[in-house]
Amino acid sequence: MFSRRDASSDRPTTDDAQRAAPSTTQPIPSPQPAAPQIATPQQTSVRNPEESLVARDDTFEGQLRTTRGVRVLGTVRGGIESSQYVHIDENAHVEADITAEEVVIAGEYSGKLTCRQRVEIRATGRVTGHIDTQKLLLHEGGYFDGELHMQKPSGGAATPPTSSSRTETEDNRPRRTRYVDISETSSPREVGASDASSSSS
Repeated sequence: MFSRRDASSDRPTTDDAQRAAPSTTQPIPSPQPAAPQIATPQQTSVRNPEESLVARDDTFEGQLRTTRGVRVLGTVRGGIESSQYVHIDENAHVEADITAEEVVIAGEYSGKLTCRQRVEIRATGRVTGHIDTQKLLLHEGGYFDGELHMQKPSGGAATPPTSSSRTETEDNRPRRTRYVDISETSSPREVGASDASSSSS
């Protein structure tokens, strides 16, 4: 039996041709979020550019005088004199006489320390020697072995009156002589000077 086939059905349609043809266009990749940058210890440690620095691998021997602050990460032997502050970081070793406004010790220190304001010994700090300061802050775990001299705080703090000033004030007050009459029949009582004169007469 003969059946007629439509010629148009043999021709691929436009949709069929698009499905069969290989794709020549590349897919556009979706933008990926940038990976977060992990800060390294070098990036997080912020150092004041206006301070003198003794680096971790450095050793300084001698006398250091400066108007800037001093930060010690390495080893110092000799003396440090600063118009501002001296910070001795953890794992630092200092054997020196220090004079400064403020001193913070987190490493090992030995010597004579003269501080015009405040000395702070942190939990990792180890201090031996002599400290002369106005204020001392010792953290739990910190160590100090030596001699401590506290300076008197500057300012108009009211001082309590001395014994001499109290005596002068009391001398200006009128005094009354008191006698105690002790008898067998009566209980002890306190009488004034007028009562004593009448009883004697």
